[in-house]
Amino acid sequence: MKKRTMSYVMSGALSISILGSAHTYVAAEGPAAESTKTEASSMKYKERLQIKKIRDFSDIIGEQAKALGISQQGKDFETVAKEVRETKMKLRAQTYGINTANKDFRLLAEEVRQAEQQIQTKQ
Repeated sequence: MKKRTMSYVMSGALSISILGSAHTYVAAEGPAAESTKTEASSMKYKERLQIKKIRDFSDIIGEQAKALGISQQGKDFETVAKEVRETKMKLRAQTYGINTANKDFRLLAEEVRQAEQQIQTKQ
């Protein structure tokens, strides 16, 4: 009984893993056949084989930094990401009327959370 149950479980797991990787094989044979397998694996599939590349996190942070007016010259990725995060939190705090002067990120985040909770309880 145990052997039969285990064989069913293993064959099911094998089937799922084969079906899960089927989209990679389709991508290699589809319209992006000239791209490499690593490029095909980093694609996101939409309707009818329309393929869009997945955006890198550093590109997103760079765009947000540019939109917020944060300079990226001479700074590493972690520093820019931290500045973007802090600037966004300050903007959120300003929408709730919270004073941001001389406050660190954690204290400011806690005050924003409290303000959001107060608004949710009022509704």
